[in-house]
Amino acid sequence: MAEVSEEIRNLAARHQEFQRQAEALRQEMSMVQASISSCDQTIITINELKAASEAGKTAETMVPVGFGSYVYAEVKNADRVIVNLGAGFSAEETAEEAIETLNRRKEQLTKIFEQMNASLTRLAQGMQALEAEAAKLQPGQA
Repeated sequence: MAEVSEEIRNLAARHQEFQRQAEALRQEMSMVQASISSCDQTIITINELKAASEAGKTAETMVPVGFGSYVYAEVKNADRVIVNLGAGFSAEETAEEAIETLNRRKEQLTKIFEQMNASLTRLAQGMQALEAEAAKLQPGQA
């Protein structure tokens, strides 16, 4: 009986570790999803600014000036965009190039999200297997 109790404790510890890993993965997935949404919103914004510029109009937007503060500004020319390349590097690109860069980044993030989702599924299956194994070891269960 002591062996069964020890095995149940071991299963419970493994289950808790799977739960911790799953929660950490969910948090990372949330950050990746936020980055995907940010890419989408940035593409929409660049397209809107570009359309206004091509129509000869100025577009009003808010520009961050620091510490959560913004000023209104007019964008007269949205033909050139500074794009974050990662690792602290940025580059000036045409609006079209910036959209292509953002779409590539979005594709990469989507692949990463899908891989994370597959890992989460494997963790859930592992937890279910542990739960089934623990149920078999419970007294009165069989």
